[in-house]
Amino acid sequence: MALSFKVKAISRSNFLKNLSLSIIFLLSFLLIFFSKSDYFLVNKFKVISNNYIHPITSFVVAPINIISGIKTQFNEFKNLKTENTILKEEIMRLKKWQTLAIQNSSENKVFKKLLNATDNNLALVKTASLITKSAFMFSKMININAGLKDGVINNMAVVNHRGLVGRTVDTSINNSRVLLLTDHNSSISVKTISNQNYSLLQGADDGVHLVSIFNKEDQLPSIGDLVVTSGSAQIFPSDILVGKIVKKTKYKFYVLPFVDFKNINYVQVVENR
Repeated sequence: MALSFKVKAISRSNFLKNLSLSIIFLLSFLLIFFSKSDYFLVNKFKVISNNYIHPITSFVVAPINIISGIKTQFNEFKNLKTENTILKEEIMRLKKWQTLAIQNSSENKVFKKLLNATDNNLALVKTASLITKSAFMFSKMININAGLKDGVINNMAVVNHRGLVGRTVDTSINNSRVLLLTDHNSSISVKTISNQNYSLLQGADDGVHLVSIFNKEDQLPSIGDLVVTSGSAQIFPSDILVGKIVKKTKYKFYVLPFVDFKNINYVQVVENR
């Protein structure tokens, strides 16, 4: 009995030993096989990857790339929008400075012309700027920022660099109203430069010209003659430019003033020295 058990144990031990050797041999063979065939498998994997996996991956990644590109473009657009806003603000600042520079340049030119507008027979009372303008059918006036505190009183002559503008009619402490030459209620004594022809002018119905309502001479002056203030009415100093005769009829003549009443910015209030 003991001998039989011993034979079985030896047989089992030989079997396990043979099995172990077989397994070791098989594993060694597999290792040698894979070590020799790894290059082939890698290439095969690459081929499979290029043919199948890469297109699938590209298809899956494509939306992500598109979204990423859109996000990048959005960020760039956002940055461009911010830069555009900054540039617009800078342009607005530059335009404000440009407007201010042009305004100052224009004012300087006007002031220079005003300084040359008065001659030795006139005394400057005040240089003033226009506040408001009233140009109704029967009333053509401007309001200026000079009044009694500046020495301005009623019936003072108002000129600019182009000639006679009108006269003060309603003076307050700080401001004055100026009745323009083209107002129908305005009348002015003038003379022609060429032959000293004395006449009386008032605002025409068209609101642009001056028309003669009295002529001292029997013969009307010629078209093209220049007219200046005569100084005989004791309101306007003499020899201030008024305008040029542009039209005449049998009994009247029409004068176009030198002053552009639509573009009055600064004026001078003057009186005789």
